Amino acid sequence: MLSVANVRTAGGAANYFAADNYYTRADADRSGEWLGKGAQTLGLEGRIEARQFEAVLKGLLPDGSRVGSDNRAHRAGTDLTFSMPKSWSLLALVGGDRRILDAYSAAVKETLAWAEKNLAETRMEVRGKERVVATGNLVIGLFQHDTNRNQEPNAHIHAVVANVTQGPDGKWRALRNDRLWEHNTLLNAMTMARFRLTVEKLGYEVGEFGKHGNFEAVGVPKSIRDAFSTRRAEILEAVAKMDHRGPGVLDAATLMTRAEKARIEDRDALARQWKEAAAKLGFDPAAVIAKANARAVQDLGNVPGLGETVRSLVERGRSLAASFAERLGLREGDPLVPSHMGKRTPEQIAAVHAVASAVRHLGEREAAFPRAEIYRTAIGFALPTSMPEIEQRVDQLLRQGHLLRGKGADRELVTTRDAIGLEQRIIASVESGRGTAPAIVPSEVAGERLQALSQLKYGMTLNPGQENAGRLLLGSHNRIVAIQGIAGAGKSTVLKPVADILREEGRAVLGLAVQNTLVQMLERETGIPSMTVTRFLRRHRDLLEGGDPARLAEARSSMRGTVVLLDEASMVGNADKEKLVRLANLLELDRFASIGDRKQLGAVDAGKPFDVMQQAGVETAVMNINVRAREQALRRAQYAAQGGQIDEALRHLGKHVVEVAQGAAVEAAAVWLSLSPQDRERTSIYASGRALRSQVNDAVQAGLRANGELGTMGMRVDTLSRVNVTREELRYARTYAPGMVVEVDRRQRGQRLLRGQYRVMETDLVRERVTLENERGRRFEFRPGQLRPQGEQDPLRLFELRPLEIHAGDRIRWTETDHKRGLLNADQARVVAIDDRRVTVKTSLGAEHQLSRGDPMLERLDLAYALNAHMAQGLTSDRGIAVMDSRERNLSNQQTFLVTITRLRDGLTLFVDNAGKLEAAVERNPGMKRSALETVDLLRDAAAKGQAKGRGLLPEREPPERERSLTKPFEIGI
Repeated sequence: MLSVANVRTAGGAANYFAADNYYTRADADRSGEWLGKGAQTLGLEGRIEARQFEAVLKGLLPDGSRVGSDNRAHRAGTDLTFSMPKSWSLLALVGGDRRILDAYSAAVKETLAWAEKNLAETRMEVRGKERVVATGNLVIGLFQHDTNRNQEPNAHIHAVVANVTQGPDGKWRALRNDRLWEHNTLLNAMTMARFRLTVEKLGYEVGEFGKHGNFEAVGVPKSIRDAFSTRRAEILEAVAKMDHRGPGVLDAATLMTRAEKARIEDRDALARQWKEAAAKLGFDPAAVIAKANARAVQDLGNVPGLGETVRSLVERGRSLAASFAERLGLREGDPLVPSHMGKRTPEQIAAVHAVASAVRHLGEREAAFPRAEIYRTAIGFALPTSMPEIEQRVDQLLRQGHLLRGKGADRELVTTRDAIGLEQRIIASVESGRGTAPAIVPSEVAGERLQALSQLKYGMTLNPGQENAGRLLLGSHNRIVAIQGIAGAGKSTVLKPVADILREEGRAVLGLAVQNTLVQMLERETGIPSMTVTRFLRRHRDLLEGGDPARLAEARSSMRGTVVLLDEASMVGNADKEKLVRLANLLELDRFASIGDRKQLGAVDAGKPFDVMQQAGVETAVMNINVRAREQALRRAQYAAQGGQIDEALRHLGKHVVEVAQGAAVEAAAVWLSLSPQDRERTSIYASGRALRSQVNDAVQAGLRANGELGTMGMRVDTLSRVNVTREELRYARTYAPGMVVEVDRRQRGQRLLRGQYRVMETDLVRERVTLENERGRRFEFRPGQLRPQGEQDPLRLFELRPLEIHAGDRIRWTETDHKRGLLNADQARVVAIDDRRVTVKTSLGAEHQLSRGDPMLERLDLAYALNAHMAQGLTSDRGIAVMDSRERNLSNQQTFLVTITRLRDGLTLFVDNAGKLEAAVERNPGMKRSALETVDLLRDAAAKGQAKGRGLLPEREPPERERSLTKPFEIGI
């Protein structure tokens, strides 16, 4: 692994790294050396001398210049510690194969050269403004060591990057090290990729791949690795005693258990001690090394030291190309994988497949992604290639136009030709529907009619935004329209009178939503018959595939005069939105309206089409008045969050933001448990992510049991928890682990897999095979690489078994749908009773069901005391208790924060680990999905050229509350 830490003081660092320390004195044969173009420019070469090293860390350079000043603290540097996996340390240090140390050192140096070229930056004034600029040079002190603090074999390298770099103008400045921190996992992965290629050429087998490119050596069992890892055992023991389990806990435990490193007085005696310990454990590293040497001699008939001939390289390349085609299901016509590999080397062939997999994987979740993420992901698929070949392949795809670079602020982003085409088709469908749907009610009378009906039937007056949204739905001449409403704007309120008028005018109304709970809520609050987006698309799948004019005519007839309303439209990704707008035109709907808030959570899948449609000019009504919040401070906090002013939002919440450094989930549960049963029903608990939600659920259940509020008899069930992986990850054997459950939704041709469930028994990473066992005990060899890349639907789903004990009185939620019994995914239920044979549950609609032991729906449930942000979007409650953790980097974003605090009417108590850190984390992470057209600056160009007429885009920030009554909420979009 690679760990990153700031060097605190120059003097202390010099003593630690280059003077009386274990690097240069104890390991004199591998003492510190200078590295980097910056060091060369300064004349720093060869072995490091302690005083000179200290001076450089202080910013005092050999050329007489100085970085920093006495009046301002100068950060000494950044310590990048590259640690070799334990099995390789044992083979190198106990077995004596020094080639492994050389291979790792060479890999680290190659990585540092890449980091120097791509990550070295400084701040300097450019045309009157301070900007971040690339420098391409570093000053690095490299120190090797071979023991941990418990004097066990642990080969690692410290790369101390001094806080100095030479700017483009020749002046030495402080190094901006942000990107070194940001890309630490990539740096580790590329080191291990290069290291792998070298040790495999030495004849070693690699296996047991872990995170960030790490892998162990075959032949060194885990029991042996653990026996020489007492230092890690100390750290893990400290972690077990800590309350918190979030990010950074390992670092904290490492510091807590760190002792002074003892000087090694007799290195030969220490080496003998290691060998004796290995012998007592029955481990002979020499046997593993001898086997590797024999394999290296036999490999392709080459003699070690002579190198491979050109002919053998070509033959090996052909063999590898055929192997990948067989293992990973190579198909003709894949633009990411050429059908002929030409004269590519084996590493280049592996890079082709690794990059293709990376692009597919990333493209499933985002329409655009950083180029560095392609590198990180490609290496993570653990194919036999390294960073230079991967970079070369990405550059090829960019030249060929399969990938496109971002422009402007998104210059580090890339997108795909397919993603751009998908968004272009969405915009084209909007344009195709422009002017094709006559007004259902003339716009000039629609508002008056809406207000009269609302007052007469519902006793309410619509505000200007609500009225104009209704006017848009009834009076537009465009088939495809949008309603942009902030959280709490009363979007559902206006749909009731609109639906009434549509029915009076002889129109059918159909609602769509992404989740069953939102479908139920839409039907309950508006009376509009509704279904999930997935069900609607499945119903009309054949129309999208084309071919049968009679079927199309029949479908148009059945949908004639229909208005379709898509609720929470921000949660629909590009692929589904493209189908929806295409169907709107194919079916000749009277109206298709997307309703939602583009600032709230996006889809799990790639794209933000609701936002893109608005930017490109779909006719849009704006609702920006919050009618949900009834408490003034809460309303102000919600408006501030809507405008991205996180500091202001937290200030308005005031004393209701509660800091709990450790155990915030438990504290939140305790507060909810202290409420009366009536207040509990009015108070929801929200957690930013899955881990916090589970902690809250467990704490609430434990508290209810302690209070005697749950039944004494429990039933233990093994629930299926979905493994969050992409389709591309499902094509690799390393994604599967023994004990997991594979659920096949439809027969897989050529795989002998029928619909049903299978248990993962074994994985063979070399042959890319997974052994599965069906419910009757029969075993099958499954080839995941034969799954079709980028299929329209998931061919299978992967689950982990999670034990759960439920009791009478527990609140649960379903994680799958059983339509026949009305048990709907994400809907809640209450456990009424439990006996030896069955569980009785009552659904949210009041229906009771008895589930016998072995009922498949007992595998498809979870506790439901807390909801995460994606579950909560679209829901509302009177009061709320929320938990967020600044250390959950991906979840501490503006969208999650906005959804969390806008669910409530009367009050929110927010538990956080650290308010200041949470504010900073949320401020710098918008959390927005990316657009392909936006990335390459084509969206703005399209709008500017007038592809859509009548531009009227939304302001990026909501007007102050005092101005909202004066803001005209209806704006005709492009």
